[in-house]
Amino acid sequence: MIVSAREGYRRWASTYDEAPNPMVSLVDRHLDIGDARGRLIIDVACGTGRRTRQLGAIGVDLSFEMLACGEGQLAQADALHLPFADGVADLVLCTLALGYISSVPEVMLELRRIAQRGATILAADVHPKAIAAGWKRSFRDGAETYEVAHHPYSFDDLEVHGLMLEDARDLYFGEPERAIYERAGKSSLFERVRGTPAAWIRRWVRQ
Repeated sequence: MIVSAREGYRRWASTYDEAPNPMVSLVDRHLDIGDARGRLIIDVACGTGRRTRQLGAIGVDLSFEMLACGEGQLAQADALHLPFADGVADLVLCTLALGYISSVPEVMLELRRIAQRGATILAADVHPKAIAAGWKRSFRDGAETYEVAHHPYSFDDLEVHGLMLEDARDLYFGEPERAIYERAGKSSLFERVRGTPAAWIRRWVRQ
């Protein structure tokens, strides 16, 4: 069953942090945030706030149910209308969320808006090639399997005036993700997907 991101995460929230997730594992391994001390960090689409707790960041997410599973400085908000003044953040994060939003260029403009000059914007998401290969964002809730709706976009949609791209990489599943697949009894599936770029990660500086 295909559901919206809002409905999907309403259902997924209570178990989201329980099962190892290979995509989360992959992005976490490559997300180089550096020293968080003294920096105002805003984590957009923070989910249960797992990363905000680690960084002392402010987290926002559209899903009330996901936020209710977390703790710390968390607020419910739409990524297209963030509740922050212009130029307040030293670092803006947005991971594994852009494909859930219908207008990626508008989100990028909003991430740029809340970043101060010289600040970093760091984003990652499922790779368009993985989506084109038929990969799904899905989970089980009881006896039902749900697929979270994805809005296709291109890398051109990520480029907005005022952001200078510093780093861009494609990410492939490795040995840590193999272990997750093996524990789930899906070793053969891992061998089929390991050659496809699973995610992308990009770093920009606000000009």
